[in-house]
Amino acid sequence: WGSWDGAFNTMTASLCRQLLGIVHGEASHVCVPLQGSGSFAVEAALGTLVPRQGKVLVPNNGAYCARILRILSYLGRAAVELPVAEHEPVSPVAIEAALAADPAITHVALVHCETSAGILNPLAEIAPLVARLGRGLIVDAMSSFAAIDIDLRNLPITAVIAASGKCLEGVPGMGFVIAR
Repeated sequence: WGSWDGAFNTMTASLCRQLLGIVHGEASHVCVPLQGSGSFAVEAALGTLVPRQGKVLVPNNGAYCARILRILSYLGRAAVELPVAEHEPVSPVAIEAALAADPAITHVALVHCETSAGILNPLAEIAPLVARLGRGLIVDAMSSFAAIDIDLRNLPITAVIAASGKCLEGVPGMGFVIAR
């Protein structure tokens, strides 16, 4: 099957609708499937959604946060690291202070569930704060998508990134970005 095949397009559209349904994003977001790993999807989202002149705040409490910083470097996007102890969740107060200190920051890239450290970051507190301060929020939900509720009807999130493996327990090799 290829992209010109009607049955393939129907199946892909159905899959995208189902993925949007998991996060209640049908009215506000689109699902972009990508042939590649979760890391591939993170790179694609950051490279596409953060403009070249953009600047990203990355709260860093583990290996996957550090990976986002490396990806931003490879992409030539400015990044500000907000160091967080690996045994602590990201503090919304610290995010607010970092955004207030640097008005050039356009986005926050947050790992929802930092599995390298076993930390669940407080997405429900961070999303409205980032939106109130006029920045975009890009969420790596690789280890939380479909296991921990993310409701795009109530959370102002620019993009949620995940992949077919992990909590969906699908075959590996399909990343996706659910973007506003």
